[in-house]
Amino acid sequence: MSESIKDLKGFFASIRGDINQLNLLIAQFERQYELLSNRDGKQLPDLNDKMLTLLDELRLSNQGREQYLKQLGLPGDKEGLKMLQAKLPTPTRNQVANLLKEISLKVQTCNMMNERAGKLLACQRNIMTQLGNLKNQQAYPDFRA
Repeated sequence: MSESIKDLKGFFASIRGDINQLNLLIAQFERQYELLSNRDGKQLPDLNDKMLTLLDELRLSNQGREQYLKQLGLPGDKEGLKMLQAKLPTPTRNQVANLLKEISLKVQTCNMMNERAGKLLACQRNIMTQLGNLKNQQAYPDFRA
């Protein structure tokens, strides 16, 4: 379970903590891409487990912030965050805007890096399909059967 946020200071400390976690995740995405490029299947499972742990920690942290916003009587989403930000004094509002901009950029970077890894996997699979003269298979297997 996520740690309960007690005040605004804790709320914004949670965002700063997530920024640090996202920095770690970005480094791990870079390492993952390197391992995928080198087709190093031995180290990938451990790295992927670490990445999943970080993602779970980020999810829990976000849930804590959503709960805090709801305790304040605000929606537990981006709209609630905007409403909270609007109620802050100008210097604090500007600091919060910078924090939110930074976390948004980190999340976008993670998304782009994840897509890059997916494209690499799809390309590798396509090459293997062509080299093996196999029937044209979809990029990822269909496990719905």
